[in-house]
Amino acid sequence: MKPGSNGLAEEEMLLRYKQAVERVIPHLPAKNGVVDIDSIWVETSIPYELLRAILTRQDLVLPEHVERINTKSRLRPGEKSGSPKRKRGHKVWH
Repeated sequence: MKPGSNGLAEEEMLLRYKQAVERVIPHLPAKNGVVDIDSIWVETSIPYELLRAILTRQDLVLPEHVERINTKSRLRPGEKSGSPKRKRGHKVWH
């Protein structure tokens, strides 16, 4: 492998991921012209950090019904959503 060709390979891989994202977005529901990063992640399984880098690119092509992408996740893998649930205590009768 030539020195410096690693950067080219990374850019090529990033472009392939970008194309995959551009193929998925038209099939996702847009609420008020907005598509969430979580919806794209569910369809592509691309890691969030890589997905966020792709979605903030200036050359990303969006379909007509999508005005913007919300890149703030509402649910990250491994994180619990909502408030912690309390365990129900059993009443002890004396």
